[in-house]
Amino acid sequence: MMQTSAGEQAHNIAETRPPRLLPVVIPDADEGGVSDVSTPYPSEYEGHLGNVMISNKDILERTKTLAKLINEDYQGERPVFVCVLKGASMFFHHLTAELMKLKQGFTYEFIRASSYLGATTDTSGDVKLSKEFDFDTLVDRHVVLIEDIVDTGTTLARLIPVIQERGKTKSIEVCTLLEKRIDHERHRSEIILTKAKYSGFSIPNKFIIGFGLDYNELYRDLLDIWVISKAGVEFDGKL
Repeated sequence: MMQTSAGEQAHNIAETRPPRLLPVVIPDADEGGVSDVSTPYPSEYEGHLGNVMISNKDILERTKTLAKLINEDYQGERPVFVCVLKGASMFFHHLTAELMKLKQGFTYEFIRASSYLGATTDTSGDVKLSKEFDFDTLVDRHVVLIEDIVDTGTTLARLIPVIQERGKTKSIEVCTLLEKRIDHERHRSEIILTKAKYSGFSIPNKFIIGFGLDYNELYRDLLDIWVISKAGVEFDGKL
């Protein structure tokens, strides 16, 4: 019988979402996925990549499922999807394309919010928001924030109250491609506050890149989601 890790157990204990909304769990035992040398990537990234954690095929299939869940919950409504740049842009593009196929009406906006500063694999604890965002577009609307990844919850813990106060929204939910299993005790308040209603995958506490996610503004252009290698972390960012 396969045993669950401490991280997976903590995730299960903290889980309050109904079964239909549970993310696909990538086990800790996978240690970042399985190597896939046939996966295409830019030649300049040679040696920077560890293993594929989630393939492009699995990402797109899961995105279709998330679109169906959102469509079921917003029948007869025109929600506003707020894409958190830059990381969520690729996920946002595919998600909204699937929603169009389902004839789901919506409008969308973009906002910049980040808690990662420069070449670091840790969240800074400080969040920068774009000053030019027009909160009037959210007044009395159902809002769904589109994120690439929720880990400590730092970004959303600061972004959600601002949107609620300045946007005067009718409701606000979060849809994220990834949620990272981290130290739940250390970040319990943020995690409880920012639990995404819609989540694609629950992943181990690894630093991942690709499909819009970056490290020092590199690797967004990877089809799959990879675990970054030691050489990638140490790279000076000059290609």
